[in-house]
Amino acid sequence: MNAQGSKITVYQKAMRISIVFICAAYIAGCSAAPTPAAETDTDVKATIKVEEAVKQSMGEPREQIAEVNASTKTDIVAEAGGKLLKLVKRNGELVKAGDVIAEFESKSGKLERGSAQARLIADEAMLEKTKAEIVSSRITLTNTIKDLEQVLKEQTAQGSPEIEIEKTKRSLQATMQQMNTLNSGKTLASLEANVETSRLALEQAEKAWNGGQIVAPANGVLTDVSADVGMSVQQGGTFGIVQNTDKVKIKAQLTQSAVKLVGNKKELIYIDSDGDGKPNKAKVVYMAGVPDASTKLYALELEADNADGTLKPASRVRIQLTTQEEENVVAVPALSILKEGTDAFVFVLDGNKASKRKVELGRVNGAYQEVLSGVALGDSIVVSGQHGLAEGQTVER
Repeated sequence: MNAQGSKITVYQKAMRISIVFICAAYIAGCSAAPTPAAETDTDVKATIKVEEAVKQSMGEPREQIAEVNASTKTDIVAEAGGKLLKLVKRNGELVKAGDVIAEFESKSGKLERGSAQARLIADEAMLEKTKAEIVSSRITLTNTIKDLEQVLKEQTAQGSPEIEIEKTKRSLQATMQQMNTLNSGKTLASLEANVETSRLALEQAEKAWNGGQIVAPANGVLTDVSADVGMSVQQGGTFGIVQNTDKVKIKAQLTQSAVKLVGNKKELIYIDSDGDGKPNKAKVVYMAGVPDASTKLYALELEADNADGTLKPASRVRIQLTTQEEENVVAVPALSILKEGTDAFVFVLDGNKASKRKVELGRVNGAYQEVLSGVALGDSIVVSGQHGLAEGQTVER
């Protein structure tokens, strides 16, 4: 190796030794510096965003389908049988008491009516005849009594034989007994009873015949008429039904959860799907305390005014179990909710600290979810940065 090469090698070794000393000195200096204390999770400030827990609508009021029933039902009984000639009213039509529903022909009804009329005429004639006879008999008996009393008086004055006086007395007593019987009215009472019986029989025959008409017994909606023109109407049979709809009953079967929604409400809103769609109020008249053994459902019954006849029996309406106000509930953004197993939590801002709250959740509507418990209206909910938070951690917005 030449002299030049030796010089370079010595120089490089000197530089390496200098670098080693410098590094050692630096490391020694660093080791001598004080070590800072470790920061805890709660001391580390986290940057977050918050949003107040507010009331949000979870949708339209919850509804239940219910059926309309008439408050009362009156059978239309065919008092006489015969052939149906004409149907004046048909099922579903409103009728008033006395309205003609159908016309029929009944030979037996006419005959019974004629027979009843004849019996009444005969009984009335007998009564009048008997009354006239009684008047005549009363006059005759009165005169006879006067004559016998005069004879008895003369016989006593003249000293007639006792046997003749006794005979006159017996005749007088018998005549007076006849007068008492006549005045008792028993004969007339019997005949008057016959006349009344015949009159009632005629009224029944007239009602049964009714000019060959079947009429509505009450106000309401005509239903259950199954006969048609040309068919036979059976005497005593049910021709149809008039359902009184001035007031109606609205009936529904509820689940246990639906019963809780009704609670102690005195009125509920219903909407007639087939009508104008306007909401109306109905009074709660019955809410079953126990479910039906077979269906496991609870019976609900409402009563509604229906003077205009809008609601038809057997039609259906929608009952609103909740109100619009009840559907406005405390809710939080769904993104603010943290899940740990089956439990749900949110972080609530408490001063400058994050407080972890367990919450019970309800329905979801869009970006918000109902909170049943754990959060109050107005609480500041952490909606951004919550995934890295710890209980009690200091935060800044």
